[in-house]
Amino acid sequence: MNQTQTNLSQVRQKEKVSLNEGLPKIDPRTVIEELKSHLYSDDNFKKLFSDAEDKKYRENFQLFDRDSDERINFTELQELLTSIGYVYDEQELSELYKELEDSEGQGIRSDALFILVSKKKREQDREEQLIEAFKSVDLENTGYIQSEHFKELLMTMGYRFTEDEADEYMKFIDPKNEGKFLYIDIVKKILK
Repeated sequence: MNQTQTNLSQVRQKEKVSLNEGLPKIDPRTVIEELKSHLYSDDNFKKLFSDAEDKKYRENFQLFDRDSDERINFTELQELLTSIGYVYDEQELSELYKELEDSEGQGIRSDALFILVSKKKREQDREEQLIEAFKSVDLENTGYIQSEHFKELLMTMGYRFTEDEADEYMKFIDPKNEGKFLYIDIVKKILK
């Protein structure tokens, strides 16, 4: 065995991990702090939240942390999110809460709030982008788009639909075949 093969064999040995050894036990708070330090270490990286937003969310978290244990329960989280303008479907929030709950099952910490808020902000950004895209096609600025015009766009711009594909998609866009559709409703359908 030559030197290169020996080195490669040693590297492979180091890469092997036994399932019996398990994953390293790291406090979630440590992981979050480490991730934040990586995110914010680059001078070119813009923080996800302004200083004012950061302060607002932390202060609100403290208000809803009624027992001052640096955690809030599911009900407090719902109230907090509503108070700062972010409303989640109860089932979706419940699933996210379970994922973000601390290892002791005592609630979520303030860093989890930032994860939930950033998720909603991304959804709102996507909604705004879709609305702007539809507005560019709404030549009369009425909030409606003519179905035939939209079908034509589907077949001639970007990823080009075949006529059959466009007809099928139009059943989703204009299910009652009214000849026009309110694009804000379509954006909500798309984002469901």
